[in-house]
Amino acid sequence: MSIFNEIFEKSKENKELIAIRKYNDEDSFWCGYVVDYNDTLLKIQHFTSYGKLDGLLIFQIDEIKHLDFNDDYCKSMQVVIDYSNELEKEESIDLPLPNSEDWNFQILKKMESNHDIITSFQINNSDYYTGFILTVSDTQFIIQCIGKIGENDGTSIFKIEDVTGFHINDIDNRKRALLYKWRTATYKS
Repeated sequence: MSIFNEIFEKSKENKELIAIRKYNDEDSFWCGYVVDYNDTLLKIQHFTSYGKLDGLLIFQIDEIKHLDFNDDYCKSMQVVIDYSNELEKEESIDLPLPNSEDWNFQILKKMESNHDIITSFQINNSDYYTGFILTVSDTQFIIQCIGKIGENDGTSIFKIEDVTGFHINDIDNRKRALLYKWRTATYKS
């Protein structure tokens, strides 16, 4: 039995997630558990990045460039799958729309020290940064950056005047918050 087949069998028996990259498809990969396989074909139950069932994928085993299992991503995805219904629930936020030149300061100040809701902000109409807003002064703010699978990406300081937009508590941010809380063992359903 090949090593691939051993992993396929374990995934099938225990519904353990695997992440698959195929040749000539460098920008994406597929995450799910094996439903069935034979000498040439693999069928997996695919999940969206937000933990929802997303159909069956069938492809040739020879197309697999590599697969990951029991890694940080697969473990994080299992948490997302387990709590996918929670991700759909968007907590209402009382966030009045500021009507002044310091609108970005006012929004940052409202999100300051909120360790339940993750904020993404855009710098100079370009890159987005995501995390918990820790401290806001008159001209700068500190953010605890949170990565895509809830990892702590360190702390950064930005100028308030460079902020040109926000995403607050969208599904991607709720996913990051869920995974961050899981990693820090503070999640309670």
